[in-house]
Amino acid sequence: MAEEEIPTTGGEESSGKSRLKLLIMVIGGAVIIAMLSVAATWFLIGRGGGDEEVAPPAPEEIPLTMPEQMQTEGPAIYLALQPPFIVNYSVGARTRFLQLELSIVARDPAAIDVANTYMPLIRNNLLETLSEQDFNYLRTAQGKMDLVEELTDTIQEVMEMRLGRPGIETVLFRSFVMQ
Repeated sequence: MAEEEIPTTGGEESSGKSRLKLLIMVIGGAVIIAMLSVAATWFLIGRGGGDEEVAPPAPEEIPLTMPEQMQTEGPAIYLALQPPFIVNYSVGARTRFLQLELSIVARDPAAIDVANTYMPLIRNNLLETLSEQDFNYLRTAQGKMDLVEELTDTIQEVMEMRLGRPGIETVLFRSFVMQ
């Protein structure tokens, strides 16, 4: 049997050219869409039109108000922070635990409302403060007093950001267990 030659019709060459044309069309379409997107964004944010800029107010025009002070009169309002805080510490080769139940003391109902609203943020910041403590120092009376001050300051920071004033007087321990 003789070897038969298979005739070629040139289909491979035209298939390669059509793929190249398709690729060029897709890339060109993507470039056009990107240009239209940039132009639309530029138009919508107003960069294409006016050169008007609004000047910031002069320092004399900004009204200065005295910050509100914490309310120190009236009955004390207590807010229990539930559930208890549990923090673990590595002391040498052992793991130690601290469990705290805390209450906030305030005389301003607005401060209690803000504390309830931002309780997740307050709890987060308190846990960060507790985790930074030295376990052995917390065993002393001075360590506990310093912890009360630090926890109060931590809550005061949130109150000042959200309420505009300190808002709470102090933090009380309802339970303090070290193990």
